[in-house]
Amino acid sequence: MQYDMKNTGCLLIALGGLAFLTLSCSEDDLNQHSPIEKGGPKPANVTGVKVENKSGAAVITYQLPDDPNLQYVLAEYETNKVQREAKTSRYNDTLYVDGFHKEGEYDITLYTVSKSEVKSDPLNVKVHPTTPAYRNVAGTIQLMDDFGGVNVLFDNPEQAKIALVVVTKDANGDLIPVESFYTQNQTGNFSVRGYDTTPRTFGVYVKDRWNNYSDTLFQEITPMFETRLDKTKYRPYVLPLDQGPGWGWVMTNFWDNNLGTGFHTLQGGEPRPHRFTFDLGVTAKLSRFKLLQRTGDYLYMHGNPKEFVLYGSDVAPNPSGSWEGWTTLLHCHSIKPSGLPTGQNTEDDRLHAMGTDGLGEEFIFPLSAPPVRYIRMEIVKNWGNTDFFHAMEITFWGSPQ
Repeated sequence: MQYDMKNTGCLLIALGGLAFLTLSCSEDDLNQHSPIEKGGPKPANVTGVKVENKSGAAVITYQLPDDPNLQYVLAEYETNKVQREAKTSRYNDTLYVDGFHKEGEYDITLYTVSKSEVKSDPLNVKVHPTTPAYRNVAGTIQLMDDFGGVNVLFDNPEQAKIALVVVTKDANGDLIPVESFYTQNQTGNFSVRGYDTTPRTFGVYVKDRWNNYSDTLFQEITPMFETRLDKTKYRPYVLPLDQGPGWGWVMTNFWDNNLGTGFHTLQGGEPRPHRFTFDLGVTAKLSRFKLLQRTGDYLYMHGNPKEFVLYGSDVAPNPSGSWEGWTTLLHCHSIKPSGLPTGQNTEDDRLHAMGTDGLGEEFIFPLSAPPVRYIRMEIVKNWGNTDFFHAMEITFWGSPQ
Protein backbone atom coordinates (compact mmCIF):
# COMPACT_ATOMS: atom_id res chain seq x y z
CA MET A 1 0.00 0.00 0.00
CA GLN A 2 1.27 3.44 -0.85
CA TYR A 3 0.71 6.44 1.45
CA ASP A 4 0.21 10.05 0.39
CA MET A 5 2.84 11.60 2.68
CA LYS A 6 1.67 15.12 1.89
CA ASN A 7 -1.87 14.41 3.04
CA THR A 8 -0.68 12.40 6.03
CA GLY A 9 1.53 15.25 7.17
CA CYS A 10 -1.36 17.67 6.87
CA LEU A 11 -3.53 15.35 8.93
CA LEU A 12 -0.91 15.11 11.70
CA ILE A 13 -0.48 18.86 11.78
CA ALA A 14 -4.25 19.34 11.95
CA LEU A 15 -4.65 16.84 14.78
CA GLY A 16 -1.73 18.34 16.66
CA GLY A 17 -3.21 21.80 16.24
CA LEU A 18 -6.54 20.57 17.52
CA ALA A 19 -4.92 19.05 20.61
CA PHE A 20 -3.01 22.26 21.25
CA LEU A 21 -6.14 24.36 20.94
CA THR A 22 -8.08 22.05 23.27
CA LEU A 23 -5.35 22.11 25.90
CA SER A 24 -4.92 25.86 25.66
CA CYS A 25 -8.66 26.52 26.10
CA SER A 26 -8.81 24.21 29.11
CA GLU A 27 -5.91 25.88 30.90
CA ASP A 28 -7.23 29.32 30.07
CA ASP A 29 -10.64 28.43 31.52
CA LEU A 30 -9.13 27.13 34.77
CA ASN A 31 -6.86 30.12 35.27
CA GLN A 32 -9.00 32.93 33.93
CA HIS A 33 -8.51 36.07 36.00
CA SER A 34 -9.01 38.65 33.27
CA PRO A 35 -12.26 40.47 32.41
CA ILE A 36 -14.91 38.59 30.45
CA GLU A 37 -14.19 40.90 27.53
CA LYS A 38 -11.36 43.30 26.81
CA GLY A 39 -11.57 46.95 25.92
CA GLY A 40 -14.71 48.57 24.65
CA PRO A 41 -16.35 51.94 25.28
CA LYS A 42 -17.34 53.41 28.62
CA PRO A 43 -20.86 52.38 29.61
CA ALA A 44 -23.46 55.02 30.31
CA ASN A 45 -24.21 55.66 33.97
CA VAL A 46 -27.51 55.08 35.75
CA THR A 47 -30.26 57.71 35.66
CA GLY A 48 -33.31 58.66 37.72
CA VAL A 49 -31.49 58.18 41.03
CA LYS A 50 -33.57 58.19 44.21
CA VAL A 51 -32.37 57.88 47.82
CA GLU A 52 -34.13 56.44 50.87
CA ASN A 53 -32.18 57.18 54.05
CA LYS A 54 -32.11 54.66 56.86
CA SER A 55 -30.39 54.12 60.21
CA GLY A 56 -26.67 54.13 59.38
CA ALA A 57 -27.46 53.30 55.75
CA ALA A 58 -29.19 54.37 52.55
CA VAL A 59 -31.03 52.63 49.73
CA ILE A 60 -30.26 53.98 46.25
CA THR A 61 -32.57 53.12 43.37
CA TYR A 62 -32.02 54.00 39.72
CA GLN A 63 -32.71 53.16 36.10
CA LEU A 64 -30.11 51.09 34.28
CA PRO A 65 -28.86 52.05 30.81
CA ASP A 66 -29.91 49.82 27.94
CA ASP A 67 -26.49 48.26 27.45
CA PRO A 68 -26.00 44.48 26.95
CA ASN A 69 -22.33 44.93 27.86
CA LEU A 70 -23.16 46.13 31.38
CA GLN A 71 -21.91 43.84 34.19
CA TYR A 72 -22.63 45.59 37.53
CA VAL A 73 -23.18 48.87 39.37
CA LEU A 74 -20.54 50.06 41.84
CA ALA A 75 -20.75 52.56 44.72
CA GLU A 76 -17.62 54.00 46.34
CA TYR A 77 -17.73 56.08 49.52
CA GLU A 78 -15.87 56.92 52.72
CA THR A 79 -17.02 56.81 56.33
CA ASN A 80 -14.93 57.28 59.46
CA LYS A 81 -11.79 57.52 57.26
CA VAL A 82 -12.45 54.05 55.82
CA GLN A 83 -12.96 53.52 52.09
CA ARG A 84 -15.95 51.26 51.36
CA GLU A 85 -17.72 50.00 48.29
CA ALA A 86 -20.95 48.24 47.40
CA LYS A 87 -21.81 46.33 44.23
CA THR A 88 -24.91 44.88 42.66
CA SER A 89 -25.44 43.07 39.38
CA ARG A 90 -26.97 44.39 36.17
CA TYR A 91 -30.19 42.55 37.08
CA ASN A 92 -30.89 44.85 40.03
CA ASP A 93 -32.03 48.47 40.16
CA THR A 94 -31.21 48.94 43.87
CA LEU A 95 -27.94 49.44 45.75
CA TYR A 96 -27.56 49.35 49.55
CA VAL A 97 -24.80 51.40 51.19
CA ASP A 98 -24.21 50.94 54.90
CA GLY A 99 -21.62 51.00 57.68
CA PHE A 100 -21.88 54.76 58.32
CA HIS A 101 -20.51 55.63 61.75
CA LYS A 102 -22.82 58.59 62.43
CA GLU A 103 -25.68 60.52 60.93
CA GLY A 104 -24.88 63.22 58.37
CA GLU A 105 -24.30 63.91 54.69
CA TYR A 106 -22.06 61.58 52.69
CA ASP A 107 -20.91 61.55 49.06
CA ILE A 108 -21.48 58.34 47.13
CA THR A 109 -19.81 57.92 43.75
CA LEU A 110 -21.75 55.65 41.40
CA TYR A 111 -20.33 53.84 38.40
CA THR A 112 -21.63 51.32 35.96
CA VAL A 113 -19.01 48.74 34.99
CA SER A 114 -18.84 46.79 31.74
CA LYS A 115 -18.00 43.14 31.27
CA SER A 116 -14.46 44.22 30.43
CA GLU A 117 -14.23 46.16 33.75
CA VAL A 118 -14.42 49.55 32.06
CA LYS A 119 -15.98 52.13 34.39
CA SER A 120 -18.47 54.77 33.38
CA ASP A 121 -17.95 58.41 34.21
CA PRO A 122 -18.59 59.01 37.93
CA LEU A 123 -21.98 60.13 39.20
CA ASN A 124 -22.07 61.85 42.61
CA VAL A 125 -25.04 61.17 44.88
CA LYS A 126 -25.55 62.59 48.36
CA VAL A 127 -27.09 60.45 51.11
CA HIS A 128 -28.12 61.42 54.65
CA PRO A 129 -28.21 58.28 56.83
CA THR A 130 -29.81 58.70 60.24
CA THR A 131 -28.18 57.67 63.54
CA PRO A 132 -26.78 54.14 63.16
CA ALA A 133 -28.19 51.32 65.29
CA TYR A 134 -25.10 50.81 67.44
CA ARG A 135 -25.32 54.41 68.67
CA ASN A 136 -29.04 54.04 69.34
CA VAL A 137 -28.37 50.91 71.41
CA ALA A 138 -25.61 52.67 73.35
CA GLY A 139 -28.11 55.34 74.38
CA THR A 140 -30.35 52.74 76.05
CA ILE A 141 -27.73 50.93 78.16
CA GLN A 142 -28.28 50.66 81.91
CA LEU A 143 -25.80 49.18 84.39
CA MET A 144 -27.01 47.65 87.65
CA ASP A 145 -25.42 45.92 90.63
CA ASP A 146 -25.65 42.17 90.20
CA PHE A 147 -24.60 39.06 92.06
CA GLY A 148 -20.82 38.90 91.79
CA GLY A 149 -20.64 41.68 89.20
CA VAL A 150 -22.70 43.87 86.89
CA ASN A 151 -25.90 43.43 84.91
CA VAL A 152 -26.19 45.19 81.54
CA LEU A 153 -29.64 46.03 80.14
CA PHE A 154 -30.19 47.29 76.58
CA ASP A 155 -32.75 47.90 73.85
CA ASN A 156 -32.05 47.12 70.19
CA PRO A 157 -35.30 48.06 68.41
CA GLU A 158 -33.80 47.60 64.93
CA GLN A 159 -32.51 44.12 65.87
CA ALA A 160 -29.09 45.05 64.50
CA LYS A 161 -26.14 42.67 64.76
CA ILE A 162 -24.08 44.21 67.55
CA ALA A 163 -21.65 43.39 70.34
CA LEU A 164 -21.79 44.94 73.80
CA VAL A 165 -18.29 44.97 75.26
CA VAL A 166 -17.75 45.23 79.04
CA VAL A 167 -14.45 46.62 80.33
CA THR A 168 -12.94 47.03 83.79
CA LYS A 169 -9.46 47.55 85.25
CA ASP A 170 -7.06 44.66 85.74
CA ALA A 171 -4.53 44.30 88.57
CA ASN A 172 -2.24 46.81 86.83
CA GLY A 173 -4.97 49.41 86.57
CA ASP A 174 -5.35 48.97 82.82
CA LEU A 175 -8.82 48.86 81.25
CA ILE A 176 -9.37 45.48 79.60
CA PRO A 177 -12.39 43.84 77.92
CA VAL A 178 -13.85 41.12 80.16
CA GLU A 179 -16.97 40.16 78.18
CA SER A 180 -18.30 40.58 74.62
CA PHE A 181 -22.00 39.86 74.30
CA TYR A 182 -23.12 39.33 70.70
CA THR A 183 -26.82 39.73 69.97
CA GLN A 184 -29.50 40.63 67.48
CA ASN A 185 -32.27 40.57 70.06
CA GLN A 186 -34.71 43.45 70.28
CA THR A 187 -34.12 43.81 74.01
CA GLY A 188 -32.17 41.91 76.62
CA ASN A 189 -29.70 41.83 79.47
CA PHE A 190 -26.65 39.86 80.50
CA SER A 191 -24.37 39.65 83.53
CA VAL A 192 -20.62 39.64 84.11
CA ARG A 193 -19.70 37.86 87.35
CA GLY A 194 -16.70 36.67 89.31
CA TYR A 195 -15.96 39.80 91.40
CA ASP A 196 -16.02 40.37 95.14
CA THR A 197 -18.30 42.88 96.87
CA THR A 198 -15.79 45.77 96.66
CA PRO A 199 -17.04 48.73 94.57
CA ARG A 200 -15.61 48.58 91.04
CA THR A 201 -15.98 50.69 87.91
CA PHE A 202 -17.31 48.92 84.83
CA GLY A 203 -17.65 50.35 81.33
CA VAL A 204 -19.71 49.26 78.33
CA TYR A 205 -19.49 50.24 74.67
CA VAL A 206 -21.29 48.98 71.57
CA LYS A 207 -19.56 47.75 68.43
CA ASP A 208 -21.16 46.96 65.07
CA ARG A 209 -20.00 44.59 62.30
CA TRP A 210 -18.10 47.39 60.53
CA ASN A 211 -16.01 47.98 63.67
CA ASN A 212 -17.71 51.25 64.51
CA TYR A 213 -17.54 51.91 68.26
CA SER A 214 -19.77 53.98 70.52
CA ASP A 215 -18.50 56.03 73.45
CA THR A 216 -18.00 54.01 76.63
CA LEU A 217 -20.51 54.34 79.47
CA PHE A 218 -18.78 54.06 82.87
CA GLN A 219 -20.43 53.43 86.22
CA GLU A 220 -19.31 52.37 89.67
CA ILE A 221 -20.90 49.05 90.66
CA THR A 222 -20.94 47.24 93.99
CA PRO A 223 -21.30 43.51 93.22
CA MET A 224 -23.79 41.72 95.43
CA PHE A 225 -22.83 38.74 97.57
CA GLU A 226 -23.77 35.36 96.07
CA THR A 227 -23.47 31.86 97.49
CA ARG A 228 -24.88 28.43 96.73
CA LEU A 229 -27.78 27.76 99.10
CA ASP A 230 -27.34 24.88 101.53
CA LYS A 231 -29.31 21.94 100.12
CA THR A 232 -29.43 20.17 103.48
CA LYS A 233 -32.03 22.78 104.50
CA TYR A 234 -34.40 22.07 101.58
CA ARG A 235 -37.65 20.32 102.55
CA PRO A 236 -40.75 19.12 100.65
CA TYR A 237 -43.83 21.22 101.42
CA VAL A 238 -46.85 19.24 100.31
CA LEU A 239 -50.00 21.19 99.50
CA PRO A 240 -53.42 19.92 98.39
CA LEU A 241 -53.45 18.90 94.72
CA ASP A 242 -49.63 18.97 94.48
CA GLN A 243 -48.30 16.01 92.51
CA GLY A 244 -46.78 13.24 94.56
CA PRO A 245 -43.74 11.07 93.74
CA GLY A 246 -43.91 8.10 91.41
CA TRP A 247 -41.89 4.89 91.04
CA GLY A 248 -39.97 5.59 94.27
CA TRP A 249 -38.37 8.78 92.86
CA VAL A 250 -39.16 10.96 95.91
CA MET A 251 -38.81 14.75 96.02
CA THR A 252 -35.81 14.72 98.38
CA ASN A 253 -33.81 13.09 95.55
CA PHE A 254 -34.18 16.41 93.74
CA TRP A 255 -31.55 18.06 96.00
CA ASP A 256 -29.51 15.21 97.48
CA ASN A 257 -26.31 16.11 95.54
CA ASN A 258 -26.48 12.66 93.95
CA LEU A 259 -26.69 13.22 90.21
CA GLY A 260 -27.72 9.60 89.70
CA THR A 261 -31.03 9.91 91.55
CA GLY A 262 -33.99 12.13 90.76
CA PHE A 263 -37.57 13.23 91.38
CA HIS A 264 -40.45 11.81 89.29
CA THR A 265 -44.12 12.78 89.58
CA LEU A 266 -47.03 10.44 88.90
CA GLN A 267 -48.50 10.32 85.44
CA GLY A 268 -52.02 11.68 84.97
CA GLY A 269 -54.15 13.25 87.65
CA GLU A 270 -55.44 16.74 88.28
CA PRO A 271 -54.94 19.65 88.33
CA ARG A 272 -53.11 20.40 85.14
CA PRO A 273 -50.52 21.73 84.68
CA HIS A 274 -48.83 19.67 87.38
CA ARG A 275 -47.13 21.43 90.29
CA PHE A 276 -45.24 20.77 93.50
CA THR A 277 -43.85 22.86 96.38
CA PHE A 278 -40.72 22.91 98.56
CA ASP A 279 -39.02 24.96 101.26
CA LEU A 280 -35.46 26.30 100.74
CA GLY A 281 -34.99 26.49 104.51
CA VAL A 282 -33.84 30.11 104.35
CA THR A 283 -35.19 33.36 102.93
CA ALA A 284 -32.91 34.53 100.12
CA LYS A 285 -32.79 36.91 97.21
CA LEU A 286 -32.25 34.37 94.46
CA SER A 287 -29.77 35.02 91.65
CA ARG A 288 -30.00 31.84 89.54
CA PHE A 289 -30.68 28.13 89.60
CA LYS A 290 -29.67 25.07 87.66
CA LEU A 291 -31.85 22.12 86.76
CA LEU A 292 -30.37 18.83 85.60
CA GLN A 293 -32.57 16.82 83.25
CA ARG A 294 -32.91 13.08 83.38
CA THR A 295 -29.98 12.26 81.13
CA GLY A 296 -28.88 9.30 78.99
CA ASP A 297 -31.59 8.13 76.58
CA TYR A 298 -34.08 10.56 78.20
CA LEU A 299 -32.25 13.79 77.31
CA TYR A 300 -34.73 16.36 75.89
CA MET A 301 -37.42 13.66 76.01
CA HIS A 302 -40.08 11.99 78.13
CA GLY A 303 -40.84 13.91 81.37
CA ASN A 304 -37.94 16.38 81.26
CA PRO A 305 -39.39 19.90 81.63
CA LYS A 306 -39.52 22.07 78.51
CA GLU A 307 -41.59 24.99 79.80
CA PHE A 308 -42.24 25.68 83.47
CA VAL A 309 -42.88 28.52 85.93
CA LEU A 310 -41.32 29.18 89.33
CA TYR A 311 -43.36 31.01 91.97
CA GLY A 312 -41.97 32.20 95.30
CA SER A 313 -43.21 33.28 98.71
CA ASP A 314 -41.44 34.58 101.82
CA VAL A 315 -44.19 33.32 104.15
CA ALA A 316 -45.48 29.81 104.73
CA PRO A 317 -48.00 28.89 101.99
CA ASN A 318 -51.72 28.81 102.72
CA PRO A 319 -52.50 25.19 103.76
CA SER A 320 -55.48 25.23 101.40
CA GLY A 321 -53.13 25.22 98.43
CA SER A 322 -54.44 28.58 97.15
CA TRP A 323 -52.25 31.05 95.25
CA GLU A 324 -52.46 33.64 98.01
CA GLY A 325 -49.02 35.15 98.73
CA TRP A 326 -47.28 33.64 95.71
CA THR A 327 -45.27 35.80 93.28
CA THR A 328 -44.19 34.77 89.79
CA LEU A 329 -40.39 34.67 89.83
CA LEU A 330 -39.45 33.25 86.43
CA HIS A 331 -41.05 31.70 83.33
CA CYS A 332 -38.51 29.17 82.08
CA HIS A 333 -37.97 27.58 78.67
CA SER A 334 -35.45 24.76 78.37
CA ILE A 335 -33.31 25.28 75.27
CA LYS A 336 -32.04 22.63 72.86
CA PRO A 337 -29.28 24.42 70.92
CA SER A 338 -29.42 22.22 67.80
CA GLY A 339 -33.20 22.40 67.41
CA LEU A 340 -33.13 18.80 66.15
CA PRO A 341 -36.19 16.54 66.50
CA THR A 342 -36.80 14.51 69.64
CA GLY A 343 -34.29 11.70 69.99
CA GLN A 344 -31.57 13.45 67.97
CA ASN A 345 -29.00 15.26 70.12
CA THR A 346 -25.66 16.86 69.34
CA GLU A 347 -22.71 17.22 71.69
CA ASP A 348 -23.67 20.90 72.12
CA ASP A 349 -27.15 19.79 73.22
CA ARG A 350 -25.67 17.46 75.81
CA LEU A 351 -23.21 20.07 77.13
CA HIS A 352 -25.97 22.68 77.41
CA ALA A 353 -28.22 20.31 79.35
CA MET A 354 -25.41 19.24 81.69
CA GLY A 355 -23.77 22.65 82.21
CA THR A 356 -20.04 23.13 82.61
CA ASP A 357 -20.22 21.91 86.23
CA GLY A 358 -22.58 18.99 85.53
CA LEU A 359 -25.39 20.58 87.56
CA GLY A 360 -27.60 21.31 84.58
CA GLU A 361 -29.08 24.10 82.49
CA GLU A 362 -28.90 27.55 84.11
CA PHE A 363 -31.78 30.00 84.54
CA ILE A 364 -31.32 33.60 85.78
CA PHE A 365 -33.78 35.33 88.12
CA PRO A 366 -34.57 38.99 87.36
CA LEU A 367 -32.97 41.43 89.77
CA SER A 368 -36.45 42.72 90.57
CA ALA A 369 -37.50 39.35 92.05
CA PRO A 370 -38.27 39.61 95.79
CA PRO A 371 -36.56 37.51 98.48
CA VAL A 372 -38.37 34.19 98.99
CA ARG A 373 -38.18 31.01 101.04
CA TYR A 374 -40.80 28.76 99.45
CA ILE A 375 -40.80 27.63 95.81
CA ARG A 376 -43.79 26.36 93.82
CA MET A 377 -42.87 24.81 90.48
CA GLU A 378 -45.52 24.39 87.80
CA ILE A 379 -44.82 22.25 84.73
CA VAL A 380 -46.46 23.78 81.66
CA LYS A 381 -45.00 21.38 79.11
CA ASN A 382 -42.47 18.57 79.05
CA TRP A 383 -40.28 17.42 76.15
CA GLY A 384 -42.45 14.34 75.62
CA ASN A 385 -45.74 16.28 75.45
CA THR A 386 -47.07 14.12 78.31
CA ASP A 387 -48.34 15.07 81.77
CA PHE A 388 -45.61 14.24 84.28
CA PHE A 389 -42.21 15.53 85.35
CA HIS A 390 -38.79 14.13 86.11
CA ALA A 391 -35.34 15.62 86.69
CA MET A 392 -32.20 14.65 88.57
CA GLU A 393 -31.13 17.73 90.57
CA ILE A 394 -31.95 21.37 91.30
CA THR A 395 -29.48 23.91 92.76
CA PHE A 396 -30.11 27.52 93.84
CA TRP A 397 -27.74 30.48 94.31
CA GLY A 398 -28.45 33.79 95.95
CA SER A 399 -27.95 36.03 98.94
CA PRO A 400 -29.49 34.77 102.20
CA GLN A 401 -31.31 37.52 104.08
